[in-house]
Amino acid sequence: MKYLLILKICSVVAAECTGEIHNTLTFNSWIECANAGYLRAIQINNEMGSEFVNNNRVIINFKCEPIEEI
Repeated sequence: MKYLLILKICSVVAAECTGEIHNTLTFNSWIECANAGYLRAIQINNEMGSEFVNNNRVIINFKCEPIEEI
């Protein structure tokens, strides 16, 4: 089974989230997908910058969805 990483970027201040962001890569195991989710969340936070993240209280949620292999 393979897994697809899906992220959402949320603002606690605005009480809203983006739509789902689907990663184009698939992962061979749950742990690979989960680790990629944590790393991608850190990368996104760094790209947005500490001022924006702090002011908007950004939270990045992710999930790993199982997908059928073809």
